[in-house]
Amino acid sequence: MAIQNEYRLRELLQIPPESRIPDDDRPEYWDETFMRLGRGYGFDPDAGEYPVNHGLLVLDLARLVSPLLDGARFTQVLPGEEDAEGEERALLPEDSDKEGGGTDSRYTMRLRHGGRRYSVTFHDYSGFFNINAVLALLNAALEATGTDMRFFGFGDVVVVGPLRGVQQAMREGFIPGFDGAGVFEDWELEEIDAWSESGDTPESLVRQLEKGRRRVRVAFVV
Repeated sequence: MAIQNEYRLRELLQIPPESRIPDDDRPEYWDETFMRLGRGYGFDPDAGEYPVNHGLLVLDLARLVSPLLDGARFTQVLPGEEDAEGEERALLPEDSDKEGGGTDSRYTMRLRHGGRRYSVTFHDYSGFFNINAVLALLNAALEATGTDMRFFGFGDVVVVGPLRGVQQAMREGFIPGFDGAGVFEDWELEEIDAWSESGDTPESLVRQLEKGRRRVRVAFVV
């Protein structure tokens, strides 16, 4: 098989033990292993357009935790568009941009699932996916289902699993040491998305979840 102790990794990621393990010894990178197991997703951070449409990314990631988020509906308000639901009138201070809350760079993404509406707002002028916002939205919906599965960002790879399991997978070397390098310099992150946090240590995974939780608004809907 591709890694020395795949049984252990499957245990950490809560993959059913009866799932087949390949008997070949074809080498894999760590992210290929996670993707083969249905616990990883690789993507190009550069969407190649502005404004950035996050819809396909959200739906692809939601499929990784099926059936937990089956039936979820995603919508977004792109920069320059008016928000028919008017949530911008009640933004948190950190959600309003430095030009006074204008719409030229403001995104609002919403996910409806299980009688709740989850929404997150951020400002961005770039052509890159805001993976932090996407994961925060999905994790809020996952938390409400009662599962301990969560999404975590590692640069251009997203991993899904229970927090403690993913942390232990890092400690045991299933996820190699990640240096936190991203597509932006530190000063750019401060301008674009100050809540960004790379999954470079087991402790930073906790901060990822906490930062995302603080930025998501939740409302009950019918």
